[in-house]
Amino acid sequence: MPLFTDRAGRFSPLLTLTLLGLTLPALWLAIRAAQGDFSGAAPSPDLGLPPAFGPGETGAFGGGAALGAGPEGEKARPIYDAIHLSGDWAVRFLLLSLAITPFRRLWHWPKLHLVRRRVGLAALAYGALHLALYVIDQQFDLFRVAGEIAQRIYLTVGFVTLVGLIPLGATSTDGAMRRMGAKRWQKLHRLAYPLAGLALLHFAMQSKLDVGEPMLMWGLFVWAMGWRGLQARGGERDIRIAPLMALALFAAIAAALSETLWYAVASGVNPWRVLAANLAPGDYGVRPAGWVLLFGLAAAASSLVGARRRGPPRPVRAPQAATVTPR
Repeated sequence: MPLFTDRAGRFSPLLTLTLLGLTLPALWLAIRAAQGDFSGAAPSPDLGLPPAFGPGETGAFGGGAALGAGPEGEKARPIYDAIHLSGDWAVRFLLLSLAITPFRRLWHWPKLHLVRRRVGLAALAYGALHLALYVIDQQFDLFRVAGEIAQRIYLTVGFVTLVGLIPLGATSTDGAMRRMGAKRWQKLHRLAYPLAGLALLHFAMQSKLDVGEPMLMWGLFVWAMGWRGLQARGGERDIRIAPLMALALFAAIAAALSETLWYAVASGVNPWRVLAANLAPGDYGVRPAGWVLLFGLAAAASSLVGARRRGPPRPVRAPQAATVTPR
């Protein structure tokens, strides 16, 4: 895969900027590691919850612990910051890869599909880094790593996700597509949808009580999959702005309900307080559902730009009757 040029061999600013953006998180991690940010005492975690449903309330998991929380001593190891950051970016890039197709159609920007492959490979690379840092943290004790993955459900979910991404990355070349055939290749790469769902579940489970970003990303995932559903129903026609606005509202509601259910199950928080936080952003700040709604409405508005670039629809010619030439 050429790093800076398109398939015709021409320099591509889009591919170059994409490559730069994909490597910046790794560069940032390397700089922080060189400065010793991942050594020494770790700061106490900031859960970032609204005061109406903070970590003081405990539920079935006790002590404010959420699904997937490990021993308290694990929170003090600074390398956990690097482990989580690499995993966070893996999930972000995986979700970004799913958003490329919708915005390629919404903005009428065909060249945008050129970056989808490298964004997906970046998600795999950061996921592999995430696992590698965890192995380093366990002092390369692979038996212990395997035991932890088998015993902790959130680690199991994350490992299954990473393993599922490997065949997608291995078959991301043009040669693999030709060998497999378009239909088989597309069927395999549709596994990215459930794998993204598993990645978001892993993200939420390892986030302890602060699931703000996982719920935001869950809402964006619902939007991306909802767009695909609308597109499948409409065939080759572009989705109009009214269904896109309805999709924005649907994804926001899904994010709000998911956040409410998560806090109710994981920490025993009164679900009505979480709903109140979503309905009253002035008191608690904009919750994930609010950001999802803003994103969806902005995406709907941006479709007008794509419609203008496409121009008026081309008239469809009626099929001509077949003529028989006498012998």
